[in-house]
Amino acid sequence: MEYAGRGDAVRTMALLWDGLPAPQRGPRQRLDLPRIVDTAIAEADRAGPSALSMRSLAQALGIGAASLYTYVPGKAELLELMVDRVAGTQPLPSAARGWQTGLRDLAESDLANYRAHPWLLQIATSRTVFGPHVIARYEAALALLDGHDLPALDIANHIATLDSYTRGAAATVVEAEQAFSHTGNTDDEWWTARAPLLDERLNNRFPHLTALATRGAFTVSSTTQPYTLQRALDRFTHGLSLLLDALATRVTTAKNTT
Repeated sequence: MEYAGRGDAVRTMALLWDGLPAPQRGPRQRLDLPRIVDTAIAEADRAGPSALSMRSLAQALGIGAASLYTYVPGKAELLELMVDRVAGTQPLPSAARGWQTGLRDLAESDLANYRAHPWLLQIATSRTVFGPHVIARYEAALALLDGHDLPALDIANHIATLDSYTRGAAATVVEAEQAFSHTGNTDDEWWTARAPLLDERLNNRFPHLTALATRGAFTVSSTTQPYTLQRALDRFTHGLSLLLDALATRVTTAKNTT
């Protein structure tokens, strides 16, 4: 797990909000910050954040490691720039079609982002990246629930709950998506090897499991994707609906008590 907030606070905030300072003298800088960060994101997409180093990034950029440090102080600051850069590529949620649709769009966009950049799941979220894009996205999320008579603390907690749910569900989706590359076995191969062995050992010892399976408890909505991936996606959608229904009850209760 990589943690944000380990770098120099002053340099990190300056890079996040102001970009690279203009050189006082001498030739113009060879690289711009977006190119550096985009290259780092591509490297993390390929090999994960633990494999990303200032030396490997410098090689990918075609410069020396010492030169890279004149742009970004170190990997700690770079990771925060990467998180904020990715947040800036996501659409901001809108209340135009109602707060529930806005929150659903927020969660689905976050899921897509985790799938595109699985290394984000390896960046701890206990300490927020205080970048302009991260905060703008949080502001838009808060705005979806503000104005519905909910207590301020509840609004922040509701958004945090949705975020935690989406991150957890995304981890399951990404695990299913990466299963073949890590094991060399498809879902069908995995199941075919184990199903007869499992049947022997179950032997009607678990009646609820057997009955629910017979009644379709483990069916998926589509067979175009690998089974475990589709199951993870279906369960994300199901759980998101449960969460939004619960929030709707809270909103209704708040309106009725004011």
